[in-house]
Amino acid sequence: MKILTGLFILLLSSATVLQVQACDEACRKQSAAKKSGVEFSSYLSRKYCKNIAMEFMTTTISSLQSYRSKHLRDKHRGGMSNTRKFIEQRKEWLEECDQYLSLTQHGRIFKNSNTTENILNAMDSVSQELSALVNGVTYTSQPGNDSTSVAGEKFDRLFELVDQHKTRLQLRGQFVIR
Repeated sequence: MKILTGLFILLLSSATVLQVQACDEACRKQSAAKKSGVEFSSYLSRKYCKNIAMEFMTTTISSLQSYRSKHLRDKHRGGMSNTRKFIEQRKEWLEECDQYLSLTQHGRIFKNSNTTENILNAMDSVSQELSALVNGVTYTSQPGNDSTSVAGEKFDRLFELVDQHKTRLQLRGQFVIR
């Protein structure tokens, strides 16, 4: 009888543990929404946000590097405007995921607050510089200085921050290059 009671308790506690694990994402999402008063989109999940971050660190950064090296010096306003919109869209996605991960206690989109804020701020900086160039800003402090050099430096800073983050992930075995 004692053995049967012990097995019953063990089975009951195992079922409870499985039930908690099975609804972990949904429970966290529901609890965070109720606690913060934010209604999360149905597509938001930890896995989705991990994919958004991975896509940003691979495909998006590759695309921005290509633009910076091949087209930035052309000073084509349409290209600058499209690239600025592209960056702002990706930033919105990253911020949405960062808020979700933070409120559901899954951490931050780029693992910690400092890295996340630095990368998002660098994205703002590039976007603002492209906007200024589209609006006709020029830099005359250095003779012969190309007006896109400041934007290039801001792109490079963004690339450096993302590269540092990718390196830290690789050292932890958490990043697979696609």
